Amino acid sequence: MKQTLLLTLFFLLSLTIAFSQGSFGSRLSIKKPGDPEKVDVQVYPNPATDYISVTNGEAVSRIMVFNLVGRQMKAFDSAEGDKFFVGDLPRGMYLVQLLGNKEQILTTQRVNKR
Repeated sequence: MKQTLLLTLFFLLSLTIAFSQGSFGSRLSIKKPGDPEKVDVQVYPNPATDYISVTNGEAVSRIMVFNLVGRQMKAFDSAEGDKFFVGDLPRGMYLVQLLGNKEQILTTQRVNKR
């Protein structure tokens, strides 16, 4: 009886861990007509000191930097290969939001400023 109970508990725990990993999230999402395609963009370097840059910059039209309270600290118009000065921001954690050509949010990433 104990072995069956332990085996059942182990099985349920492994299922819970598998679903919590998020591997099924992309397969379960529903694509609606008119939804923009996913664009892989990243903010680097992280942690940043004076400048940040963006990979795949041709897909990004605007970059907005927010503090963790939600106050907009900086905004930049983006062009491929540009560097964006964040050296005047205080040290801390910031949210960098990347907007696409149609002003849709591509991604929001955390960046540590040193």
